[in-house]
Amino acid sequence: MNFDIATAMQLAATMTLVIGAGLAFAATGYPPDLQRTINLWVRGLLLQTPAYYLFALRGRVPDLFSIVCANVLLMSALALQMHALREFKRRPSRSRVLAGLVALTFAGTALLTWAWPSFDARVVLVSSIIIAMASLGIAAVGGVRDVHSRSEHLLVLFLGAGIVIMAARIVMQPAAGAPNLVSYTPLQGIVLTYASLLPVITTVAFMLMCGERLNRDLARLATLDPLTGVYNRRTMDDLAARAVADARRHGRPLALLALDIDHFKGINDAFGHDAGDRALCALVALLRRELRAADIVARIGGEEFVVILPDTGESDAGVLAERIRARVSDSGFTVDGWPAPLKVSIGVGALDAGDFDGLRRATDRALYAAKRGGRNRVVTVSQVEADAVAEA
Repeated sequence: MNFDIATAMQLAATMTLVIGAGLAFAATGYPPDLQRTINLWVRGLLLQTPAYYLFALRGRVPDLFSIVCANVLLMSALALQMHALREFKRRPSRSRVLAGLVALTFAGTALLTWAWPSFDARVVLVSSIIIAMASLGIAAVGGVRDVHSRSEHLLVLFLGAGIVIMAARIVMQPAAGAPNLVSYTPLQGIVLTYASLLPVITTVAFMLMCGERLNRDLARLATLDPLTGVYNRRTMDDLAARAVADARRHGRPLALLALDIDHFKGINDAFGHDAGDRALCALVALLRRELRAADIVARIGGEEFVVILPDTGESDAGVLAERIRARVSDSGFTVDGWPAPLKVSIGVGALDAGDFDGLRRATDRALYAAKRGGRNRVVTVSQVEADAVAEA
């Protein structure tokens, strides 16, 4: 068959170089956390380039370069990419394992080139190391119970195909009859095709994964308050509309809490805005401990929060609000060791025949009544209405 493996490897090397250079340029437009993992991936691509060139020069340059250096460069490239993948997925790095596999490549290829020359043994060694590295990459993406994107499936499938091809190479190499890397056999053709596609397919899959991560982060920023991590006002309006529709559809109660930190400006003035930020985060942390998973918390202003309580009437919501108020009051919040008493006023309301906007306004009036009544207290809409009737 008229197939020049050396030329094909040169083409693969050039293609890998172009992909790596283009990706290095594109990475500058990503956030810093993604830039780090992309740069690790790029370094792996750029190491593959000289490896492929050296493989193409097998027989024309000393074995130190075309065998030992080429294999070490290729394994170093794969190690960097598997490390990038594990870092991207926030898995344990396994950097020592990867470094050990690279060191094993150096020692093994050197030994099997000069001390006990054997092309078949080198094939078994290098193929086994590639299987180990690909396995670490697959493990980084996650277990079978995790939810995976299509790009993650693509990456896992391609790495898995590499494991199958390398395993077949180990088993079939003695019968394949190839005396060296650049001698063509059907098995060598399959291995070369996979090696040529490796930088293309895995890079496409990895960059798709980065794009998905970026889109998720942007979506999170669009829906959450960046300081406290609870929903922002716009998202709260959407979730409230759904909660109200669900409550009406199933005939279930729905309650609302309106919370405001008392004398919040005093905390900022006395201790600085960083202390105010910490107070907001402390309040949210306390709310998360007291609320159910189905409850919805949103920050709608500087120190103002609302809590939507599905399947909860005004009476039960009032009990919860009082518990929250007491927990906040007893929290012992401090700033750098200095006491900074943290207290909240809470208005409580429940959905009736009106809409959510009406409930919001009624609950806000209850909150204002709590403020006028001396702060650090809970007032329900029913109390406000009863007081209004009494005054009339």
